[in-house]
Amino acid sequence: MHLYQGRAYNDDRVFILDLALTEKDGSTFWVVVTRRNHEGFPPFKVDKFRSKEEALSFIRKIEPTTPLISLGGTSPEKPLSYQEYCDKLKELNIPSAIEIYEHNKYVKREIIVEDLKDEDVSGATGSDIL
Repeated sequence: MHLYQGRAYNDDRVFILDLALTEKDGSTFWVVVTRRNHEGFPPFKVDKFRSKEEALSFIRKIEPTTPLISLGGTSPEKPLSYQEYCDKLKELNIPSAIEIYEHNKYVKREIIVEDLKDEDVSGATGSDIL
């Protein structure tokens, strides 16, 4: 556990990424939900993609830039490659976003995507949430 901004985080990462297939207004699409890495994993931001491949590409680009508590909540100046990042997570016995998705892909769950106002979400803006 890591203490940061008055909360106990699960590890050094401020955020984790959550890949999911979802539906809104009759359309199916992929989302990557950026979640705070503490109890309840509250959503912070949602990015929407037309294909799984686009979402995976986004994850590979963004996940190594995850802000770290050990860096005062900032991203590494020189992020690792995605493979190096995953190797480091493996050493720490922490799954990557893609590993978490692969492990849970057959678990039925509901991702609710809706428009919210700024005051509805702590730490996010209305443009961050679909």
